[in-house]
Amino acid sequence: MRLNRIVLIGALVTLPALAAAQSVTKPRIQTSAAPEETAVFASGKKNAEKKNDKPAVSETPTSEKREKKSKAPKVKPTVTDRYMALKTNIAYDAVAVLNLDYEVQVHPRMTLDIPVMWSLWDAQREHALRTVALQPELRWWMGSETGRGHFFGLHAHAAWFNLKWDDTRYQDTGRPLVGAGLSYGYKLPIGEHWGAEFTIGLGYANMKYNTYYNVENGAQIDTRIRNYWGPTKAGVTLVYKF
Repeated sequence: MRLNRIVLIGALVTLPALAAAQSVTKPRIQTSAAPEETAVFASGKKNAEKKNDKPAVSETPTSEKREKKSKAPKVKPTVTDRYMALKTNIAYDAVAVLNLDYEVQVHPRMTLDIPVMWSLWDAQREHALRTVALQPELRWWMGSETGRGHFFGLHAHAAWFNLKWDDTRYQDTGRPLVGAGLSYGYKLPIGEHWGAEFTIGLGYANMKYNTYYNVENGAQIDTRIRNYWGPTKAGVTLVYKF
């Protein structure tokens, strides 16, 4: 009887100790704030974290906006802004070879010059030239303004001719004279629309022609082929710019 009491007392003492050892107790956070204040702080912290999770919106600096505006595409010049002119070579007019020339801008510093020359009558019985000729030229202007100042040109030429000179007449065989050359010139403005142009060119020409006695219905002498090197262009030209 006494032994049973001792065992019972030992069990009562041991069981609470074992239970306390097996249970995990959470550490208690000590704070001087009231419970309701702690709850408010915790919710505010969560809201701040949610706001920070949103991606930041980068604003474009004012300098970049101005730079974008400055890079706006420039308006291209219209056709009316191109250099265009009508011309006549006074040097050719003086020897009864009429001519008309049209020049148009095809590049910021380049123009295409298209002269047409013709003479369909005899100025003299012994000395005369009948011809129809073309001599287009591509020009590169050296100055900042197209159609003003110095230029260099690359030209080609084609011509049909009947030339009387002293006792001989020279006439193409139906195949035109052909060739090419280089030229240099200077355009001098006289007013808002008018100007003067001075040009000289050197180059090559190939021609096949018949020779005749320079009399009415003169007999044919022979047929010749000639390769010519020398002056191919010369002019003092009056210019009207649109």
